Amino acid sequence: MRIAILALILIVSHGSKVFASAAAGVELCKKYPDSTYCDAPVNACKTCHSSPPTLNAFGEDVRNHLGGPLVTAVLASIESIEAEDSDGDGVSNIDELNQKGAPGNPDIKPAGTISLVYDPAVALKRLKALYCGESVTFELMQKLEAADDKKALLHSELTTCLGSEYWKKEALYRLADKKIQPLGAVGFGGNVVISDFRWDYRLFAYIMSDDRDVRELLSAQYHVDESGKRVEGKQAREELPQILGQRIVIAGGQPLQPDRRAGMITTQWFLTFYTMFAALPRNTASQAYREYLGVDIAKGEGLSPIASEPRDVDNKNVKQAACAVCHSTLDPLSYAFSTYNGIETSVVEILLNSSGSYNGSRQPWEAQGFIMGKPTKDLIDWADKARNSDLFKQNMVRLMFRQAMSRDVLPHEQADFEKMWKSMPADKYSLNKLLHRLIETTAFGGHKK
Repeated sequence: MRIAILALILIVSHGSKVFASAAAGVELCKKYPDSTYCDAPVNACKTCHSSPPTLNAFGEDVRNHLGGPLVTAVLASIESIEAEDSDGDGVSNIDELNQKGAPGNPDIKPAGTISLVYDPAVALKRLKALYCGESVTFELMQKLEAADDKKALLHSELTTCLGSEYWKKEALYRLADKKIQPLGAVGFGGNVVISDFRWDYRLFAYIMSDDRDVRELLSAQYHVDESGKRVEGKQAREELPQILGQRIVIAGGQPLQPDRRAGMITTQWFLTFYTMFAALPRNTASQAYREYLGVDIAKGEGLSPIASEPRDVDNKNVKQAACAVCHSTLDPLSYAFSTYNGIETSVVEILLNSSGSYNGSRQPWEAQGFIMGKPTKDLIDWADKARNSDLFKQNMVRLMFRQAMSRDVLPHEQADFEKMWKSMPADKYSLNKLLHRLIETTAFGGHKK
């Protein structure tokens, strides 16, 4: 477990040369705002990197034409290769940068080169598979063909699917996997039980269904029991503590008081599995940032450096140049989590079920945090800023888009993507309403003319 934390720190801390390019991405997007990856600051690195630190074809050309420090010389380098075609897709770099293309990816060309037509039959087949877990029948296809209002039939079928057991107990659980990362060996029924991740799956599926406000993923102060009902207050552990024998049961249930709850990022599993024994829960904060705002610090995304950081409050040697670029964002993100216990291993704390509980005296950094450059007074404030941000909305739409299409949004789909995430407040942050919008897009139901 400690090795996992160390591995994350090493990944996040490696190479100032790599992550110095984050500032270069900002400069690139100022000059070429219509470039595909300038739709959000967290994506800008993808213009030159296939996956940081690996450069794509365009990034290699930029590097080969650099005449000085990256941040100050990058624009001159790009200007010198504007007329070239770095990725060999038949479109010049400048046309890609100015017309929603990607100069380093031959699979992404300017939006104007793509022509699709919406086909309700394509949409019906996809939605039945995705949201009902079944193939479309011949009878239903005939019904669609005969329907005067084909989109009304699609929406009716989607409504049925979103109320199905398959959607609520299978598909939504699979969407939660990366956020929860269940590990049977230390979860419910394991050999060393640090918590029960079944609470996490039930809460996620509950919030993501039946027109509930998905922002409760980061604000829910309730839990969901095995029957699927919402329950309030602390929840008792399922197994009595065991500290001797072949199985060790350290924790279980949900011991955190409601006023310190922030949905999925304060379940006992989330706090114990990601914080473990860390004084400063960097792994916990980075997982929350990655899975709920869609920005991965290990890839140089979402960096909002705080001038006085990193202070290296836990003496992990993160002030060195190779680490400081990322840790000036990561450490301030982590302070709000520092008053929540990770795994507690003393006999008394195991008996009290203290793992994942709040402890205001655990560390002194709670009120010193920042997220997206804004100060936070505690984790509740951190989560409130996160759940009401554009990043949260964009990440939610990307989650559902990727689930539907098994890929990221393409340039010619950017307008629909933007419309969907900007519509979330009007739709009261309902995932169901978002999916009703998604099935009408040409990405979902289109094919080439």
